Amino acid sequence: MADASTSVRVKKIPDNLYEVCLTNLVNYIQKSKCERNDLRSLPDTILMDVYYKMLQEKRLCILGAELSELDMFERLLRFSSAQLQLLQCFQAVIEHGSKLSTELASGYLARCDANTKSCNWLIQLGLRLGGFLNEAGWYADAQRVLLRCRDLCQAQPQTAHYKRLTLECCHRLLNTQSAYCCFPAAAETYALALKLLGLPEDVATKLPDDSFSIADTCFKALQGDEETPTAGACAEEWCGACGAWGGSALLALLCKEFSALFFVRCDYSAAHAWSMHALALLTPHTPPKITIEVVRACGKACVVKRRFSAAGLLVRQGVALARAAFGAAHPRYAHALIDYGFYLLNIDSITHSVVVYEEALSTLRRVFGRSSLHVATAQEDLAYALYVLEYSSGRFYKARDHAERAIRIIENLVPPDHLLLASAKRVKALILEEIALDTPAGQDMREPSLLEESESLHKAALELSMMAFGEMNVQTAKHYGNLGRLYQSMHKFQDAETMHLKAIAIKEQLLGAEDYEVGLSVGHLASLYNYHMNMHRAAEQLYLRSISISLKLFGEQYSGLEYDYRGLVHVFTQLKRHDRALHYNVLLQHWHGTVRLHSTHTRGRAGAVGEQYSGLEYDYRGLVHVFTQLKRHDRALHYNVLLQHWHGTVRLHSTHTRGRAGAVGEQYSGLEYDYRGLVHVFTQLKRHDRALHYNVLLQHWHDLREQSKAEQQPALGDEQIIPLEELQAKFFGVND
Repeated sequence: MADASTSVRVKKIPDNLYEVCLTNLVNYIQKSKCERNDLRSLPDTILMDVYYKMLQEKRLCILGAELSELDMFERLLRFSSAQLQLLQCFQAVIEHGSKLSTELASGYLARCDANTKSCNWLIQLGLRLGGFLNEAGWYADAQRVLLRCRDLCQAQPQTAHYKRLTLECCHRLLNTQSAYCCFPAAAETYALALKLLGLPEDVATKLPDDSFSIADTCFKALQGDEETPTAGACAEEWCGACGAWGGSALLALLCKEFSALFFVRCDYSAAHAWSMHALALLTPHTPPKITIEVVRACGKACVVKRRFSAAGLLVRQGVALARAAFGAAHPRYAHALIDYGFYLLNIDSITHSVVVYEEALSTLRRVFGRSSLHVATAQEDLAYALYVLEYSSGRFYKARDHAERAIRIIENLVPPDHLLLASAKRVKALILEEIALDTPAGQDMREPSLLEESESLHKAALELSMMAFGEMNVQTAKHYGNLGRLYQSMHKFQDAETMHLKAIAIKEQLLGAEDYEVGLSVGHLASLYNYHMNMHRAAEQLYLRSISISLKLFGEQYSGLEYDYRGLVHVFTQLKRHDRALHYNVLLQHWHGTVRLHSTHTRGRAGAVGEQYSGLEYDYRGLVHVFTQLKRHDRALHYNVLLQHWHGTVRLHSTHTRGRAGAVGEQYSGLEYDYRGLVHVFTQLKRHDRALHYNVLLQHWHDLREQSKAEQQPALGDEQIIPLEELQAKFFGVND
């Protein structure tokens, strides 16, 4: 008797009649080479289905010829429910070798020059086509279309109707120019928008203190005697544009674009102020697309302003809204995920950040293929997250692959001197530097070439930043800082010092002496002086300054304090001032205890950290350090054993009193310092096998902690939508 498993035959479910008809029609068109006009009589819904079937059947030459007809493409642009399918068809044709984006943009410009259509029709087509090309990632062609559309708007009588159309064009232009790093052109568009809104050029300096009067001025500028054109055709076009949204939605979009422009120009205070202004303008009647864009801008601005609680709320809201409005297969959802990954990366949830970036990249690839600026920027973001994730393991090859893929895509799509290349090259340079440093001496003769390639990439990124921003910009200062760290690795200490000093000077002038970025660069220079240039007294002052900035901005739990305290311990050890070294070692242990206490408190485990953490631990640690410095390794080992015994007693007591067996296990935060201590002890005793053993345990501990952090984050799909009024109430008072 035959096996039952072999007797079951899987039957392919046949296509329904409609799908069969579409397939036969596409095959007929392919074989008969019929006239294009044969499809013009089809309704928009069926026409889009025919084109999508051409994509599925790989009839890309015919599909490209169809989509290159501007009149046909204009019909599809009006059919908003099929935008995702249109994006897929559009990108597939381009990857097949077509210049479809350029052809459509040139066709629109020719149509404007021919002057055979009404001005209102051309403006509406320009807004739709420019917006589509922008969303597809073809920014140069989108800018060509939108600039001509803007000129058409300005050539009309400046009634309230045409002012609104011009402002809608400005918001799309700003989106394109910011994404494509066209900063001089973006500045002109920004100035035009402010002029039309009746706002002064220095309005950004008055935010958020004068937000109410600014909003009032904007609303008055949009008001006029006419709300819609009188002609029937024009009225229909008007309803399809910004008039249907209302003034508040248009203003919210403009403020969001102002925020995005200041964000890419690294003016984070203005970016945050404009984004909050946009959030205040949202209403329950605002279209979901606009609400999502505004919430995303607010979330990103809060991340860079280090307001992580608000940022988490906003980015999760953006993800939830995008998924509900567009579905998990839409690029707008993927872009919201990228913002979420950016937030997770900044709150040190690296593993979860990588997962989110990978999901976003997968979604974008399904829509845009493998040759799109959207895909390239997502790969760059993923490469950097993987670089941070694998920093301790040294497994950078996956990160390097993504960075190199991003660079290849960008190089094929933009001019060689474009700023978009700078960021991708910076990421690859950081990765190559770490690969070179992790390569054991004598094992791989390519190490010098890796560092030299990293230097070349950093210099190229710096040059591109200088061309776009000039020297007095935070982004340029960051590139100087990256070069400084690289030169430190290359033992070019004088060059490293020069780069760090430049970075500090620029940041101080732009951001003030007490800014986070200044403290970061000061700490890097202190490390150079401390560990490589033997300038310990200068390093001491820099560390103290960095600590002061960190405490003022972030408090005692700030993670960067660990490196400053460790640096000061090393400084005073080298200066033979063991009392000061012991003092800062105690502060370091206090920092660890504070972080553990804060972490336990925020997870609702009151009482888990008590008197046991404030007494013997610091004494034992201090004695371990003292005897290690005195080369009395037997005594250091003795007190390290006592320290381990103390930890075991505390863990046992803590577990018993809370009645939670296993509550403190392999992920316990104190294990990190114990493992590090044992690595140091056995290194000093020249017992490298044991040192390696505990270093492996330390890496395992880090992996478990990252996994735990990922588990603590809400799973994708679990984000909840907060009602708009409730969301706004968290940021604004009753009178705002």
